[in-house]
Amino acid sequence: MSNASDIANTRVKDLIDAIGGKGVSPGAGAAGAVTLALAAACTAKAVAVSLSHQPEQAILRRSQVILETMARFALAGADRDAETFAAFIKEHSSGAIAEVIREGDRIGRLIAVLSDVIEKVAPHIAANMTGDLIAARALADAARRIQASNSSEAHDEKRLLDSKT
Repeated sequence: MSNASDIANTRVKDLIDAIGGKGVSPGAGAAGAVTLALAAACTAKAVAVSLSHQPEQAILRRSQVILETMARFALAGADRDAETFAAFIKEHSSGAIAEVIREGDRIGRLIAVLSDVIEKVAPHIAANMTGDLIAARALADAARRIQASNSSEAHDEKRLLDSKT
């Protein structure tokens, strides 16, 4: 997998090999973004099945479009995270780490939106889809924790670089 990756079209085994390999990128940020996409997909599945039983639920219909878009945005974010992190490692500059921070913030906003959608649809999810909703919440929480840790590290690195200039 190259730095100019296309994570959305990468086989899962190849992505796992890339994240677990010696290469600089993709890493935890990309893994967190993929985790967010999986959370959106699990929520979308619960919504789709629930809609088949409750087609009149407007909140489910509105959420379905948001969730499909969110999964695509999260995967695009995984690519951007991998690219900005690789650029930072190459340049090791304050500007490059600022880009890493901006990408992390974008993913953070997506996580917040997904968490909000999950809570709004939860009361309308069919009982047989509870497992998907549990998975969505756990995956969203994992994405949030990864993003928070990466953000903290990136801000620390930015402060260190800024203090040297």
